[in-house]
Amino acid sequence: MALNSKLRDLILNTRVPLVLNQFPLEWECFEGSLHDWCERFDQEAIDPPAFELMALADSSTPQWERKRTKVSHMGMQQFLREYGVLDEDHTHWAAYQYKRANELPANSLKGIDFSCFGFAEHNNDFSFWVGSEHANTPCHYDTFGVNIVVQVHGCKSWLLFPPETPLQSTRIPYEESSVYCLENFYAPDPDKIERYEELGREAYHCNLQAGDVLIVPRHWWHYVEAMSSSLSVNYWVPLKVDMDLALDEFLVKHIVESFVKGESDQLKQYLLNPNQLADISAKPSELFAQFERAVQNMESGQSNRKLWETDYLSQADWKSILNSINLNVRPLEVIPHEEYKKLLNSNSKRFQARTIPPELTPISSTWELLVSSMCAPRVIAGMKREFFRRLRQSDAS
Repeated sequence: MALNSKLRDLILNTRVPLVLNQFPLEWECFEGSLHDWCERFDQEAIDPPAFELMALADSSTPQWERKRTKVSHMGMQQFLREYGVLDEDHTHWAAYQYKRANELPANSLKGIDFSCFGFAEHNNDFSFWVGSEHANTPCHYDTFGVNIVVQVHGCKSWLLFPPETPLQSTRIPYEESSVYCLENFYAPDPDKIERYEELGREAYHCNLQAGDVLIVPRHWWHYVEAMSSSLSVNYWVPLKVDMDLALDEFLVKHIVESFVKGESDQLKQYLLNPNQLADISAKPSELFAQFERAVQNMESGQSNRKLWETDYLSQADWKSILNSINLNVRPLEVIPHEEYKKLLNSNSKRFQARTIPPELTPISSTWELLVSSMCAPRVIAGMKREFFRRLRQSDAS
């Protein structure tokens, strides 16, 4: 069996995160240093990149995207000069995150090809993440796909939890295909540290170094923070089970949009992640039409792109492939509890409840709880089951 076929089998059948240490990539755009890549970016970019700035001291809640400011006057090289190394004079971190391949100059992604992992049909559907030290993504899980993360430059800390971990899910802020949790791993509240410590029974952790690759199985929670200036690329492998989950996302989208229709911009900016503000359906019938197409696609099993099966190997066969592969591949293990506590306690020192003015919330806590309750994954799953029960009953009659 070819190496890329073995890797594909490992990726699609792993039940825990995998790290491929120092994976032998030969992607032309990343030859040289991070400075070289940034220089090429600036030479080709038509417009300066849009960076996000986030106050380091804003730590009483997760560092949601809605609390960040956007700047578009800073090129990649200027970013490296000003944020390449954060010192005590810095008040913010900076990042250019979740940028799709079509948003970057051609030479900035030349040669990227996920066929080396067994997925030739990626169609340039991957994302870039460039950030300074402390740039982070609040803890969440991705609704769709298995995630392949290539750490090109720098280092990132990944804290991961299995799908069944009792984290407090929320869809506020709403972002299609991301389910966030309310736990603040950037700066845990010291008064709630015992609750965080209880979660450590199934916490996994790694510091992903330049040249490493991380495989995040579907629906695994993860909190990610840059430990230095870094650049990474990721690709979500589309799965056949995603067709079913697409219906869940349409239901959530309809519920959230029903709450923001006709409301103030302030409320929309609170409920929706910035990248969702321009994606509000003009009217409910448009969303229902999308839902109907998703139902038809799921029942027919048809899709306009290649979808992959998962869990088709026994654990014995999976381990046999793991042992036979001539690469440094290691399944992550649960982080030792003392090491996990040390990580939490270090991050909790950032917690400063009154360093900056509290975020103004345009909705009541009751309203926010209602939205989160209606959009909770188990509630949405129940709605979908009821829909198909009625659909089958209607077809039978």
